[in-house]
Amino acid sequence: MIDIHSHILPQLDDGAKSMEEALEMARIATSDGIHRMVCTPHMFNGISSNPEPSEVLDRVGALQEAIGKEGLRVMPGNEVHFSHQIIEKVRTGGLTTVNRQNYMLVEFPTLTVPVGAKELFEELLSDGVRPILVHPERNAQIQTRRSLVAEFVEQGVYVQLTAMSVTGEFGSAAKNCAESLLRHNCVHFLATDAHRAERRPPILSRGRDAAAAILGAERAGKLVYTNPLAVITGDTIEAEPPLKYGSPLPGKTSFFGKLLGR
Repeated sequence: MIDIHSHILPQLDDGAKSMEEALEMARIATSDGIHRMVCTPHMFNGISSNPEPSEVLDRVGALQEAIGKEGLRVMPGNEVHFSHQIIEKVRTGGLTTVNRQNYMLVEFPTLTVPVGAKELFEELLSDGVRPILVHPERNAQIQTRRSLVAEFVEQGVYVQLTAMSVTGEFGSAAKNCAESLLRHNCVHFLATDAHRAERRPPILSRGRDAAAAILGAERAGKLVYTNPLAVITGDTIEAEPPLKYGSPLPGKTSFFGKLLGR
């Protein structure tokens, strides 16, 4: 499996507190079947010092050296909090895209969908950057209006769920939202968003298995390997169009359909 979202780089944000903990996280990830992991320290949310790409690369190199050549392979990236500074930073090379390719993780605030989100995504797409909206199932506004995610997907935005959301470890609201997004073809990746070795560890298999119970093993496998592989290599992702909210899902019968015997 490939994990495109983690906070394994030590002493940079609210992730690993030391190199020792980062190495323990690497061991946990490898034991879980993760063989490549993107290191995505926060940008623009006040948790980190907004590291320059050169610093991210240096720290990834130091972590890879400590892990060794035969262990987990780590790659650079950023988790970029929604900000109108993003476009300027992209154009001046101040942000770290996933493995320095053309995909970038974008994070919304916890409670709301920011004003101007569609416009920002449109600018990124116009500049050749493919935005990946991370953990929308944990956003309070989206939990009550899930169709917003389908609108972003139709625009060309990709979506990543947190594995722990699918298993219910972020609560019932996040779990229900995650399941709904999966059923509506609004999810392209599962990732750990790992922060610590003990709390929020880099375990992806449980989320994959929970997604497989909804989508089947083949489609769930694409969320943790096929699609993430395209991201780290900068290739195109083949994705089904989102299903419109309010329409019966395939294999489901609507309430009125049941009344009519359909």
